[in-house]
Amino acid sequence: MLGTVHAAEHGLIGLLPLFTICDRWDVGGVSIASHPQTGEPTIFVYDGYPGGAGIAELAFEASERHVRATLDLVEGCRCDDGCPSCVQSPKCGNWNEYLDKAGAVALLRLLAGTR
Repeated sequence: MLGTVHAAEHGLIGLLPLFTICDRWDVGGVSIASHPQTGEPTIFVYDGYPGGAGIAELAFEASERHVRATLDLVEGCRCDDGCPSCVQSPKCGNWNEYLDKAGAVALLRLLAGTR
């Protein structure tokens, strides 16, 4: 599960600039296999500026299109296990370890309502 949410987080962050006025370096992300407050796998993508710059609000408004576009990107990438074009991130603090591309596709399908 950790690899699934981690890969989905990277995909979502990578495509966020298409839906907001930002760069991937303007946002941060955290993915957790089981968050204590939700009791479920949870992904946080957040505005990286103290006090915020409005990125999170724009992202929330575009969330359905953003998730679908991320699914299209990750699912359509021709790599087998994840690459810099789909689920690897140049800013990953975990050195892009524990990424599950197939799991991310399944999760993004669920989030997009396309199972």
